[in-house]
Amino acid sequence: MAKVCETCGKKPMYGNTISRRGLAKYKGGVGIKATGVNRRKFYPNLQKLRVEDQDGAVRRARVCTKCLKSGMVKKPSIREIPEGLRNRMLAKEEANSPEARKRRAAKRAEARRARRKQTAAKVAAKAAAKSAK
Repeated sequence: MAKVCETCGKKPMYGNTISRRGLAKYKGGVGIKATGVNRRKFYPNLQKLRVEDQDGAVRRARVCTKCLKSGMVKKPSIREIPEGLRNRMLAKEEANSPEARKRRAAKRAEARRARRKQTAAKVAAKAAAKSAK
């Protein structure tokens, strides 16, 4: 996939990186000397996002941030979530809330106490039966 903006056509530009050494004259040095020049690319800041076309169709596009900021592309409106899915999402969110977790922890602790009572009662009954013999 080419690194080109789909709305304005902005694409990578070429330039140079210049390696320099020395201290600038205004800072008290003898001047800066260029020691090497290498080619490099400047890539556009492309974002992959959902875009709404003129006919209302929604598709994914690679758009540069300048087009996004200037409003050249229209993002689709928020989709309507079906009622059943919305209820499931809310139930899941409620189940993970701190209050729900505290309720579940209290329920587990109560069950643990009940099991311990039962085992203690069984052990006491065995000990009573053993001492009765």
